[in-house]
Amino acid sequence: MSLVGEFGYKEWEDEIRLLGVDEYDKIIVAVCKDKIVGSMAYKKVDENVAELKRIYIYKDFRGIGIAKDLYNKILETIKSQNYKKLMVETWENFQSGISFYYKNNFELVLKDDKRYVFMLDLN
Repeated sequence: MSLVGEFGYKEWEDEIRLLGVDEYDKIIVAVCKDKIVGSMAYKKVDENVAELKRIYIYKDFRGIGIAKDLYNKILETIKSQNYKKLMVETWENFQSGISFYYKNNFELVLKDDKRYVFMLDLN
């Protein structure tokens, strides 16, 4: 499987395997029949802010709750670390992601060119 056509990234499964343990505070994956079909990670921005990263769900597995399950699981961890805000950056061509952030109460705080930055208050 490749996300090159869909997202323009290198081989996703290879990237997940090669991620440095220090790059993210936590990365979780969804697996179906021994294949990674989704991922979500976060990393520390500062003492108060965590940033969602590596949010990928294979097209054939979208719309069945995988992103929501991954999000709920990682949000538990982020809240337990006492972060006050959660941010995520995406691009205008990822409309499904933008819809997901709005549905989950993120607020658009910056839009320039094709980039969107969303923030969620965790208090």
